[in-house]
Parts: sequence; C-alpha cells; structure tokens
Amino acid sequence: MAYWKFTDVYGSTYPALTNSILSILVFDVPSGTPINGTNFNASLDLQATGKAMGVLSSMLGMTTVPMTGTVTTTNNILNIDLASSNNAAILSALAACIPLIGGQLMQAASLAIKNTTPQSATVDDDPTTDQFNLNTTVKIGNGSGDVTTQIPMSNGLFTMSATFSNFGIGLSDLNFLVPQAQFSSMFPTTLPTNYYNPASTTLNLLSLELSLYVKTSPSLSISVNNVSTSIGIVNIPLYPNALYLNPLAIWISVSNPLSSQPTPTWGLNGSIALYPYGKQTSPPSVPPDFSYDLAMQMPTRSDPTFSVTGTLDNPQNLPVSQILCDLMNDGSFNTGISNQLTLEKFDFATVADTSTGTINEFSVEIAMDASGNGGSYIGLFSDSFGVKDFSIAVAYVK
Repeated sequence: MAYWKFTDVYGSTYPALTNSILSILVFDVPSGTPINGTNFNASLDLQATGKAMGVLSSMLGMTTVPMTGTVTTTNNILNIDLASSNNAAILSALAACIPLIGGQLMQAASLAIKNTTPQSATVDDDPTTDQFNLNTTVKIGNGSGDVTTQIPMSNGLFTMSATFSNFGIGLSDLNFLVPQAQFSSMFPTTLPTNYYNPASTTLNLLSLELSLYVKTSPSLSISVNNVSTSIGIVNIPLYPNALYLNPLAIWISVSNPLSSQPTPTWGLNGSIALYPYGKQTSPPSVPPDFSYDLAMQMPTRSDPTFSVTGTLDNPQNLPVSQILCDLMNDGSFNTGISNQLTLEKFDFATVADTSTGTINEFSVEIAMDASGNGGSYIGLFSDSFGVKDFSIAVAYVK
C-alpha cells in the first residue's frame, strides 16, 4: 500500500498548498493515482498521518476513512471537494461519544474536505478555502440543523457550533442542554412557543455552540465545559414594512451543564433593521439599508453587573437622508439634509452595578462624513467654507 499526499502532486504548481491541512493528510493508494479524470477515491489514513489525527481516530474508532469527491483545475485554480463515504459508521461512533447532542438527537455525520488554491498564491499565502470539518446533523423539536466541528488535532478543548435560519422551537425542545435541570423551567411560561411560520412573529433557535474537552488517555473521554445558545423572536414590526426588530434574542451560556449545579449567564441581543423604500415587504425579503445591533448582559445572583452596547452598521455607506426616506415611505422625500452626509458611527456602551444602582462606565461615539458620497464638505456659510467630517466622543469611568 503506497502513501499519497496532495502536496506531492500539486505542491510545486500550487505552492500555497503547503499551508493547507492537505499538506499533512496521507491517503492510502494501492497503485498509481486516486484521481480518475476529476473523480477522487481513496482512504484517508488517520494512523499514517500521525499525531494530528490521533484524536479523530480515537473518536471514530477507525484508522482509515474512505473519501470520495472531485479534484478539478480550472483557470489555474485547484478545487478539492471530498466527503467520507462510510457515514453510517461515523454516525454510530460519534453518537456514542459526544455528550448532549449525541444519541438519538444526532441524525447524520460525515467528514468533509474543501480546498481552493489559486496557482498565483505563493508559499507566503494561505489557500482561498481550507476546511477539514466534522459535520453532523441534529434533530431538535420538529426541525433539524447542521453542526460543524473543526477537527480536534490534540487533547484539549474543541467546539461544535451551528447557526440556524427559520428554525422554530419551543423552549422544552432544548431541555437536553441541561439534563440535570429542566432548561425550559428557567424562563417565563408566557414566551411564545409556536413553530416557524414565514409570515409571523415566532420563536426561533438562532445558534448553538458546545465547548468540549477531549482526552484520549488512558481511554477516550469527552466532557462538556460550556453550552451556549441563542433563542430569538424574529420579525417584530416596529414600523409597518420598514423597521423591524429582527431578532430580539436571548443568549444563554451554561457552564458545567452536566453537573448538579450548572452555572448560567444570560443576556439579550437585538438587531433593529431598516429596509429600503420600494422593497419593503412583510416579512422582510431584502437586506436592510441600516441596522443597529444591541447586546446586553443581564445580572445573575453571583454577578450584579449589567452591561449594554449598541453599534450602527451602514454597509452601503448610504447618506443620513436615506434613513428618513426609508421611514417616510416616499423615495422622493426631501429631508433638507445634504445627500453627501453619511453617518459612519453611532456606538455606545455602558456598565452598571445593579446592587448599588450606579453606572460604572459609559461611552458614546458619533461620527459623520461628507466625502463618502461624491462630496467634499458640508457647506456652512459659503461654498469655500465647510466641514468635511466631524465626530463626537464621550467617555466616563467611575
């Protein structure tokens, strides 16, 4: 059995490949090459690759993993897209060893390798895409979602994470996250629990992350250090068809969720989105012109600190006048404000001690610019005297 590596074949033509995970992965090839045309077929040899694949080998109980996929070179760009083909065995192994989301929750599992390397990239560059992930699908409530894990290459911490879209849940669907204390019992019973409906305001699962600790000696063990999730109420209309709170989310982070005394921290996230005139629908179907992201950390019994931050996002560098045009539902509305004036920053942050009722820190920063939309300045008294940009910043620390 001969050992084969991508860098042995493509390394000289695509020098940035030496900075890829593919520079260490070893494949078993009986003879010749594993590539037939654009098709790839060979087993990834976890044992021959060395210590970097030792944790994965222990988790899967395997020394080799059959991989299939495609390898193409188009316009001087190398594209590699491979996936494992013994996924039933991988699912069985992971479901048995991953806490919380293993067992019956885990519905599918696979390994995936994706790499894109242009020939123009040098040994000092990284490939455009370089992924070696462990992908799993978990069933939560009435839905299912994909959880991605970067392959752990040594003993210690690793994470499994996912973001979800249009994923309706009830709080009781997440009781598996804190098996020693009913997750849903921590929250008001009046929260909406209806499942996702595209035309309604509903409770959605937005994200999930597990921080795990793996040891392979004297035997394989995986424990959960922390579990974090974000649950949001989406499509909350603040102004008909234009201004939405999307989402208003609760984030919860629980340390030692498998213990008899899990430690939660929690807070609120929100994004107020303003949608462009002429493209406003219910629910929104286009990217917003502006958004304002809010984040709060709420006090707990052990920590009385409350904090809140807010950050403006103006991705298209639109003028201030566009904010009023979007809100007024009239694209020709004359605001009286120069179309050259752009709001670049409107950020604030504050920290308070709820036990004393005092603010410990506060800051706000506002910045505007008149040159971002083809202008040079905001005229004040004449065409020869004006302001190009200005900002205001205030900070207070007790």
